[in-house]
Amino acid sequence: MSQTLTSDVQTAFLNTLKQLLQDQTQQNPLLLDDDSLNQLLSSKKIYNAYHDLAEQIYELMGFQLEQSAAFQHSLLQRILDQGRLPVYISKAENINSAESIQPLFDHIQMMQNPIDETDVLESVDQLDFLDELYLSPSIEAEADPSFINDCFVATPHQTTSLLSVKSITDIDAKNTDHNQNNASGKPNHEVKMVKKMPHFQIPNARVGQDYQARIQMQYPVKEDVLICSESIKIPDDLGIVFDDEAQQLQGIPLQAGEFKLAFQYKNNEATQAWSSGEVTFIITADPRSLWQVNEPDIHAPYQKAHSDHQLIQTEYFNLAACSQRGRSHEHAGTFRDDDFLIARVAETDWSVLIVADGAGSASYSRQGSLLAVQSAAKTLTDYLEQHHPHLDRLLQQWQVGSDDEMTKSVAQQIYKDFHDTFYKTAQVAIEAIEKEAELKQVAAKAYATTLLVAVVKQCEQKTFISTFWMGDGAIAVYAKDKVRLMGKPDGGEFAGQTRFLDRSFAQQFASRVNIGYYDDCEAVILMTDGISDPRFETDAGLANHEKWQALWQEIEPQLQQPHPDQALLEWSKFFSAGHHDDRTLAILWNKPVSVEGLAHD
Repeated sequence: MSQTLTSDVQTAFLNTLKQLLQDQTQQNPLLLDDDSLNQLLSSKKIYNAYHDLAEQIYELMGFQLEQSAAFQHSLLQRILDQGRLPVYISKAENINSAESIQPLFDHIQMMQNPIDETDVLESVDQLDFLDELYLSPSIEAEADPSFINDCFVATPHQTTSLLSVKSITDIDAKNTDHNQNNASGKPNHEVKMVKKMPHFQIPNARVGQDYQARIQMQYPVKEDVLICSESIKIPDDLGIVFDDEAQQLQGIPLQAGEFKLAFQYKNNEATQAWSSGEVTFIITADPRSLWQVNEPDIHAPYQKAHSDHQLIQTEYFNLAACSQRGRSHEHAGTFRDDDFLIARVAETDWSVLIVADGAGSASYSRQGSLLAVQSAAKTLTDYLEQHHPHLDRLLQQWQVGSDDEMTKSVAQQIYKDFHDTFYKTAQVAIEAIEKEAELKQVAAKAYATTLLVAVVKQCEQKTFISTFWMGDGAIAVYAKDKVRLMGKPDGGEFAGQTRFLDRSFAQQFASRVNIGYYDDCEAVILMTDGISDPRFETDAGLANHEKWQALWQEIEPQLQQPHPDQALLEWSKFFSAGHHDDRTLAILWNKPVSVEGLAHD
């Protein structure tokens, strides 16, 4: 393992030490000078104790952490990924040893260019688990000297309380000649010597994931050893075997737990005698196995199905949509908050695709999303039924890819028409929500929802699209060589927020409406953030063409199935650690992939 800490882990480590050393009664923040602090930072033992605390947090709250998007890419996760630093222990080792002369990192330089402490702790502050951490019982090291011996060089997943660490350190400091006199001339009290046995470790495994790793000696030297394959006993139902030729454990673990594996080993081929060793092999559970599926209260208002899907087929294009309750809602026993609607205007090439994501913090957002898509769809289909001849005539004058005056004039007129129509659409949706809230005698924000809409005319070779985008998620026109994002996620005032459909929608309204006319469109795709977050991670990721290509490679095979909507629904159940929100997708692709065999829903 590398002995160099990553910069973010260095920063978190430094800030933790600074907090521990801060004198709350004085203006001067630190009790130690730079040299003294440098000594602390150069100790691998101190860092490893810090890492063990992170391990304890994960062991106690791993399931809750996996649910939280804040855990992904957080400093806590990176500390766990960094792992422990190798420690070579000898009697003479101390904090001023040759190994410790160079600090693990330059804290003075970091203090001159600090990372805001709130940045370091931000993700942890979002996770309400610290109270449970301190409920874990401490381990009394003095009660069992053999325990001290086992833990002196802790494995990556062995943890001790602060009391245990202090006891271990004190014992090591007293490993001197106890028969010498102290400064007063009186003989020292005899201190029992603790013999340190060889120590081994092996990386953790996870249920269901392919595993290959060697057992390695950590003390008295860090090195690979030769293991007698016949001596190591592994439970038959563990899914793991020992490969004598590769000298490693390998397989796919079938069960979680902590297993003590005894074996015979020698340091090299020349050594004749075998020695006895033991290693703790930890297999962690597959996070997916920890999720529960619970049903909502059958008496709760606004009952909603956990999933939904729809398929529409035409001569030149197909439409499909699906929506799946997220794992977080399954585990909590709550309803799906997302909704969608797709519709074709009869006897025309015009269609409407809508997705909506009800706010997780709003008690009736599942109904808010439903009201929003239904009212928006009615407003838009009514408009298209009446005005599609007018729009068709304008589009006949639009030369795709041209910027001549006629095309500019037509584009401006069509944009104005849809700007006004989407303004009315948003108003009608808000009024529907406010009317429902009044009947329920609650605030309209209890129905908070996003709203993403696309109106599309799909001809055999050309695609016209106009969109309205309020909230997070994504709307895009996908082509093999180019992806056009029809707007941007509509964030709130602070990072991590999103805007919802309410009376403030008129602010910067023009930026929420876009139009385009293309001759290379393969698909129009709308999605809620339950899909966009795990597949694009950030708003900037939405502009990454390679990520869109990767998503299309997942989606396109589903469109070739006899029932694309059902295939997309099954696909949407993919597992992505830290991303467990509802997932809703609506897609129009420009022609049937296979006309024969496709059945109407």
